[in-house]
Amino acid sequence: MSQANAEPALSPADRRSPFRIRAAQPKDLPAITGVLLASFYPQAKATRWLYWLMRIGIQEDIKTRLRSPASQYTCLVATTIQPESAQSGAVIGTIEISQRPCEAWQLFPTKRAYLSNLAISPAHRRQGAAHQLLLTTESIALSWGFHRIYLHVMADNPAAYALYVQAGYQPSEVSNPILSGLGLRPRRLLLSKHVH
Repeated sequence: MSQANAEPALSPADRRSPFRIRAAQPKDLPAITGVLLASFYPQAKATRWLYWLMRIGIQEDIKTRLRSPASQYTCLVATTIQPESAQSGAVIGTIEISQRPCEAWQLFPTKRAYLSNLAISPAHRRQGAAHQLLLTTESIALSWGFHRIYLHVMADNPAAYALYVQAGYQPSEVSNPILSGLGLRPRRLLLSKHVH
């Protein structure tokens, strides 16, 4: 193994945690796609052709985003840690952070740090991986010069909402209030957190 590909030694905190957080690599695409499908589209497996079509689409989307400059986009993965070697094991979670433009009616700031696609494989939920991913995105946002992070959560997903509130996120606004009021789209809540 070359020095560039060697993984850093585990810190004491890493030894206590069952997961390691690192930047996603192209070789992680199949595993990331599997975690996203299991988290957001579990019913897709019932229709084989739909499942494979969605798998290809998600994988190509992420592959394209991975080519973005690291100063504007990062995809992180949570991996298990192999105790015998302290190397990263299987990908069990993912999150993306990017710089996104604000809505047209907001003049300042023109961009914001935005989280998307936080997903943990069903077998590894409620073990701290999501919290570790969220904490790592805070460091990235600060390195980009942002002191506030934003994300959307569906109002009909109380588990995700509770996770974000526990992590310090607070409601900022309801997205698409007219469409959700007409029943045409579920309510999406915009949450934000001040980071320092």
